[in-house]
Amino acid sequence: MKTLDIGIAGAGPAGLAAALMLSRRGHRVELLERFKEASPVGSGLMLQPTGLTVLDTLGLLQPMLALGSRIDRLYGADAKSGRTVLDVRYGALASGRFGLAVQRAALFNTLHDAVRGAGLKVRTGVTLTGARVEADKAVLLDAER
Repeated sequence: MKTLDIGIAGAGPAGLAAALMLSRRGHRVELLERFKEASPVGSGLMLQPTGLTVLDTLGLLQPMLALGSRIDRLYGADAKSGRTVLDVRYGALASGRFGLAVQRAALFNTLHDAVRGAGLKVRTGVTLTGARVEADKAVLLDAER
């Protein structure tokens, strides 16, 4: 497999996870973040089974399980009629799946620590303005290019 130089726009959870996966497959990865310091944005979220599978692949599932709350069922009803509008039973899925409620900071910090531990570069204060193709490569453009 050919080793690639890959720039990832954004050092949020998805960018951090993508950087880890790509670097572990031998690619050279650099994260580009517009803020002066990469940090979590928002309060909380619910990780679905697919996201938990990604964390497991990265070896980060156990730390996240310790920081979150397991969700086995989501149920919602219309306030006026009482009619069920949502009923997700994770146990009905194969392999004992479930969701996980976590604070965004817990997810971000776990991924960010792994990125730092892997020695990946996070360049902050970068405002991307577009992309162009140079010699068969896509090149991200920032305000300074």
